[in-house]
Amino acid sequence: MKKIIYAILICIIIAGIVVIASVGLKADIIYSKNVELDVYVGKTFERKDIENIVNEVFPNERVIINEIEMFGDMFSVTLADTRTEDELNSKVEELVTKVNDKYDTDLENDDIAIRHNPKAKLSSIILPYAVTIGISMAIILIYVGIRYRKLGVVRTILTYIVSILAVEMVYLSILAIIRYPINRIVIPIGLVLLVTVVTILGFVNEKKLTSAKVVEEKKK
Repeated sequence: MKKIIYAILICIIIAGIVVIASVGLKADIIYSKNVELDVYVGKTFERKDIENIVNEVFPNERVIINEIEMFGDMFSVTLADTRTEDELNSKVEELVTKVNDKYDTDLENDDIAIRHNPKAKLSSIILPYAVTIGISMAIILIYVGIRYRKLGVVRTILTYIVSILAVEMVYLSILAIIRYPINRIVIPIGLVLLVTVVTILGFVNEKKLTSAKVVEEKKK
């Protein structure tokens, strides 16, 4: 059974490596090439109304809507930058028309601030966590090396390193295969997996350590 599970995990990792090498990881709108539309309504609005309007203008499309003024009279729409300038202007005009109809305003196309943002490097998402994770891992490995030295320092440390890398690689491979976009929750989930692996290995090694002590006592 273990061999079958290991074989499946290895296949997932290989498939993930192939996908990442060929098409790369999929980034969420925030980290991909996107366009932001800042709309100053000039009066308070209901978020649900704005969501309905935006969904009508950009149907079946992933968009992010944010209120960007403390007075609740301005919002932004972030979406993938895949349109030509003319196509985008047409959508902006449609958005302006619907907002004017809903809130009886006099917005014009030129009142909408348009910002084109380049694709962010995924490394910029990971780097803020890299130092903290690296220091934490070093402390953990030093601790387990000392704590479980009777089980073999090198063997124990290698088990932790290989297990953590394997789990994280499977996780990353699954994200790549199913084309799940890299967003703000991906790394926290990865950290949860890391903590889970360390915790499970801790329980396993504690049992081994207890058994080793029992054997030593019997020999005495």
